[in-house]
Amino acid sequence: MGTYNHLTKGILVLLTLAGPTIAHAFSAAAVPKPATAGQERASRIVLQYGAALAGGRVEEWAALDLGCLTLRRARGISQQTDRACWDDTLKVHRELVQDQPETGIFEAVGRGVGFGLLSETHRHAEYWKDYMPAVLISPAVLGTDVGPSPGLEVLDVSPVRPFALRNLTGLEPVRVSGQTVTVRVTYLDPLTAPLALRPGEIWWASSVLRRYGPVREVTVRFVVVSGLRKLGYPLDHAVVNEALPGSPVQVGIHYGRLPQASDPGGGQNDAVKNRLGAGGLVLGSARWWDRKDANQAFTAALARAQQMPSSPERTRLLTRLTLIDQADPTLHRLIAYDRLQTFLREGLTKSGISVSGEAVAARLAELYWNLQAQTWRQELTDVAMGHSAAAEAFYQAIESFERVTAGGQMALEERRQLGVLYRWNNDATAALAVHEALLKDTTSADSLHGRVLSDLAWDRIQWLSWERRYEHPWLEQARQEAEQAVQEVKEPVDKLMAAYALVLVEALRVPREPAHLQDQLHIVKTWHDRISGTAGVWPYLIGNDVVKALVPDGGQVMLPRTVRASDVSNVEIHAEPPPQDIVWQWNFEKDAPNALPVGFVTVSTSGAEPSGWRVIADDQSPTRGKVVVQDRPCETGECAHLLLADGARTTYPDIVVQIQDLSADGGGEAGIALAAHDNKNFYAVTLNASTGRLTTRRVLDGRTTVLGETTVKLSHRPWHSLRVQRINFIHLDRGRLGVFVDGAQVTAVDDTLLPEGGFIGLVTFGRTTAKFDSLHVLDLVSNRPLSGHAAY
Repeated sequence: MGTYNHLTKGILVLLTLAGPTIAHAFSAAAVPKPATAGQERASRIVLQYGAALAGGRVEEWAALDLGCLTLRRARGISQQTDRACWDDTLKVHRELVQDQPETGIFEAVGRGVGFGLLSETHRHAEYWKDYMPAVLISPAVLGTDVGPSPGLEVLDVSPVRPFALRNLTGLEPVRVSGQTVTVRVTYLDPLTAPLALRPGEIWWASSVLRRYGPVREVTVRFVVVSGLRKLGYPLDHAVVNEALPGSPVQVGIHYGRLPQASDPGGGQNDAVKNRLGAGGLVLGSARWWDRKDANQAFTAALARAQQMPSSPERTRLLTRLTLIDQADPTLHRLIAYDRLQTFLREGLTKSGISVSGEAVAARLAELYWNLQAQTWRQELTDVAMGHSAAAEAFYQAIESFERVTAGGQMALEERRQLGVLYRWNNDATAALAVHEALLKDTTSADSLHGRVLSDLAWDRIQWLSWERRYEHPWLEQARQEAEQAVQEVKEPVDKLMAAYALVLVEALRVPREPAHLQDQLHIVKTWHDRISGTAGVWPYLIGNDVVKALVPDGGQVMLPRTVRASDVSNVEIHAEPPPQDIVWQWNFEKDAPNALPVGFVTVSTSGAEPSGWRVIADDQSPTRGKVVVQDRPCETGECAHLLLADGARTTYPDIVVQIQDLSADGGGEAGIALAAHDNKNFYAVTLNASTGRLTTRRVLDGRTTVLGETTVKLSHRPWHSLRVQRINFIHLDRGRLGVFVDGAQVTAVDDTLLPEGGFIGLVTFGRTTAKFDSLHVLDLVSNRPLSGHAAY
């Protein structure tokens, strides 16, 4: 192929295509010598063709398009024929560029927007497409009335060479002459230029952030054929249209999605196109707009966005600007504000909460998301699927706030909001770091100080609740911070936020004190009632997963249902609380002395002597009243006596009991039984108070397996607190027992065989006599799994 590079200095340095006269104004005088007449003609035809296509001038474009000329020959020249040719061509262009959108991934605007994958670094991708040349300037990609048409500059024209076209006069290939014209296409406005994934960005994982960008320029080859009059065409020269169905096409050339099964990398098709002189994208020619190239347009658009009210139009403009500069702190401050406001509004919409006044609405939305983040979290986890406007705005807000932080321009309230977003993202540690630093930068005289204290309490509650660390000193610290916040904040809605944190403290405290919780809930109701123009808040305060089992009215609450992902199991339990028979408490005060407590049955392992379970009075016990004693030790260490609550059957229990070991020689153990079905199938977590040895056992079909054994440090008092709960982090179905002794978590034992359901109660092993006081059980309905076991 010969070269024609000297044309680049004078042929047309950027044809702006402002109107139909520009293409016609191009004349032979603009072409420098020694260009041949054929090269000049081919250049002029391609430039005029491109100007008409990009500008939407149908009749002018159709007169230069080989496919439309063929259609005219069959149907006759008319506006209807030209329009049909135009519509069919653009339909193919649209179908080629369209693809699955990725609305759920920040900055991944969608493969169906612009060109998708254009860089040669993505050539191996299954989403790569081999574009026919006209797509690069087609209104199907560029749109209409969105910005200036692209500039066109001829770079090279090949010498005349033979081409083989099918459908020219029939199905058999016909030999014609033609030339390949190489054109640089420049997209003049970075705010309207088509998008494509930037070079080097990951394309294959939907959960990975990836950056699309506005394309600045590409180089593309068009094919102009000649000698058409002798074949019955009214013109002798035309541009090959590879998209129009049934139009003449070059033999052996393929356009569309690559790779194909026979050509994994697309290289074979490239070789064929190069050999036959076909049109299409020149690999490696794509360039993208960056901030340094688009600074003037970026700065002007950012100033315009700052003056615009919040709206979809402003959101689209801000999103486009991130594709030019993803780090500008001023830009991300605007985005962070917009996305946070969207997220808060979505919360009010989803919750059904109504309120008058923007400031109060924002705070109540924060309260709603505090509760969502702490419980089942479904609203915050479906962003990757792209069907949650709330989750999408949420993760975009975090990203933009972090960009503002990196720029060192963050205001105090913005720092508070970032910490809140971290908490909602279940990253309580990061939230605490932000809010603790912010607390140091404010004083009690600052209006923000009280809010930060309230946020710190919520941060700690989030961590304690999800880590199941109710014995942790942060619980007391959260109480102190919330109490101080109630004193400092002035507005009723702020007092409500802090006061409700105290309700959660009481709900998480072990052992619980229902009277204290009810007193605190009454205070919350007082502040709630002082917020005027508000409806729909109270059901969330008594019906969320943490407190609904502890509040008499919790069972009557019907929370709104929201749309869930199709692959998540039914979580109706969160919207419709079951009958509130999920809390059991036995202090044995009403039971008759020297008898079994009411509602309990005894079982023992095979071969054991009769047990000695009965109720006795003990004014030295923690409750200063009656306790249960088992004072007939086994003769062998393998014997076990169980006292099971006949009406308490649960899969996810939280069990707490006080134990005093009365054994003379310290040779036995006493503790909690759970998942019990009979005397041959149960689990036991027992404590030897003399040695501090804690043992977790599984008894299956009469055979005992020790699952875990550790030595714990006991407090210096006669009674010890033992707590066992079936842990279920992140709502996955797996067997795990968490154990606490004297308020401190000491172990967590995994066991995949933990069965569904089962009775709970007390147990002694071996040569043990022991007393038990204040047995409390909570059915952890919020721990029930949302999905089954993983497939791997």
